[in-house]
Amino acid sequence: MSEVAMAVGLVGAGMCLAERLAARARAWGPAAVVAVVMALMACGVCGTPLVAGACAVAGAGVWTALAGPCRGRTAAVVDLATMALLTAAVARPGSAGLTGAAGHRPGMRMPGGEGAYDVRFFVFVVACWLVARTGVHVAALAGSGAGPAPARGPAGRGPAAALLHEAGSAAMIVAMAAMVA
Repeated sequence: MSEVAMAVGLVGAGMCLAERLAARARAWGPAAVVAVVMALMACGVCGTPLVAGACAVAGAGVWTALAGPCRGRTAAVVDLATMALLTAAVARPGSAGLTGAAGHRPGMRMPGGEGAYDVRFFVFVVACWLVARTGVHVAALAGSGAGPAPARGPAGRGPAAALLHEAGSAAMIVAMAAMVA
């Protein structure tokens, strides 16, 4: 299961990065940071490098919140905050994390429950992410006043970019939670 989750997460990171490459260069940063952190997680890195990765993802979230036009920014900030939280949870010291003991594959929990994660936490994080993302879309619809607006990407680039962004974000969030749950 963990290999599938790793592959799905890397594909999601690639989708988000591909969607951002059509924008200006300054928009690439957050997607590139998340892609690197996702690759680190897939390679089985844990500890200090992932703590630095979680800080970088949180910084990318702050950058996204403060830079650029408001349209589409809130959903990206929610995604980045969730990814930073999941990355920090994997990086905690003493966890079975991704490379907890010799011979354990990345994403697998240690037998006996020592240092293992509680699956309910990750289900809760994904559920909170889904509620927050739904709230972002409902607020956008309520603010428009004229019914549903046509789907747009984070920078208003059209429905294909919106689909790529949404699918990539969902794939990464669910895969990150599945890799460590």
